[in-house]
Amino acid sequence: MDNRRFIKAYISWKKDPSRFPVNEWMRDIVVNYGEIKDKTIYGDTWTVLVRVTRHIEGTWDTYADVAFIVDEAPWQLLKTGYSFNLWAGKDIAIVTIV
Repeated sequence: MDNRRFIKAYISWKKDPSRFPVNEWMRDIVVNYGEIKDKTIYGDTWTVLVRVTRHIEGTWDTYADVAFIVDEAPWQLLKTGYSFNLWAGKDIAIVTIV
């Protein structure tokens, strides 16, 4: 990743995140601002990078950095307390900006 800005986040995963690398950017994750019907996405979607920074012991939650990969993405939405779903073929997590 280049010098793009990123936002600190708390992520509640719907699957065990213990296999996710720490401090490495994961790709192929999408934020969906529309709806999903029959596995088809309708509405705006933006690819995000996610970097787990710390696993929270005894939970499936992590702290992480998140970043859109294009400047045209809705960065203005990423404010403290804002939440959104991560999607990778299905909803995989809920992200809350800290």
